[in-house]
Amino acid sequence: MLKEEKVYFTTSDGLTLCGILSKSQNETDKCIILCHGIAVDKEEDGIFTNLVKELVDAGFNVFRFDFRGHGESKGKSVDMTIMGEVKDLEAAINFLKKKGYTDFGLLGASFAGGAVSIFSGYSQAGKVKALVLWNALIDYSSKINPVTEWGRKYWGKPAFERVEKFGFTEIGSRKFKIGKGLIDEIKRFKPWSALAKTEIPKLFVHGDRDTYIPVEDSVKYASEINNSSLKIIHGAEHGFHDNPRHAEEANRATIAFFKKYL
Repeated sequence: MLKEEKVYFTTSDGLTLCGILSKSQNETDKCIILCHGIAVDKEEDGIFTNLVKELVDAGFNVFRFDFRGHGESKGKSVDMTIMGEVKDLEAAINFLKKKGYTDFGLLGASFAGGAVSIFSGYSQAGKVKALVLWNALIDYSSKINPVTEWGRKYWGKPAFERVEKFGFTEIGSRKFKIGKGLIDEIKRFKPWSALAKTEIPKLFVHGDRDTYIPVEDSVKYASEINNSSLKIIHGAEHGFHDNPRHAEEANRATIAFFKKYL
């Protein structure tokens, strides 16, 4: 039976976040942290829920949590920023250190790819031992000048103009509100550059039918950034929700990677 504990912890700027710690039968000082994408929560529409079970069965302890402005965590979505998510991840690491964990694996899905890349590259490189990026956004140029179906619908110049006029714009079917702070960061930040500064092993996993984030980004940066490998899930859409086989393929690659490097 899966042993889980819902917990609350506080960021350096005073926000209370919610997470779930899932434990295997093994006594270990290692923990894998799952970081969800924008406008979803710690379950990543069920994909993380299933991944946790498989990781625990493989002997890992796993922590998944809601970023600020998402799920059961405090904060408003319109105030969410990339550096805010970096603070959230740092708070999660600090919380888990108090629980006795010393070595961490990270998985950043979709929009969280930026925060985990910046975190791993600049903030806590000595604590993170392995990093997995699921269909990750680490190059914001595809949101400034959109190249995918989802990007053209919710990002680019029209979205930026709405933010300037109204103070926010809405993205996705959930109409998740984002504000000027996030847009300003997207125009300036280059998470791939931070990722290139770390020697930790990295695995890019991406579906070749992704209509949200271009698969070409993962192909490019997996080849250009040191100590990186690439797993293409053929036929898979963004997030691997479209087919259980695609999700299982992503899970297997992820578990094998963490078994090797964490």
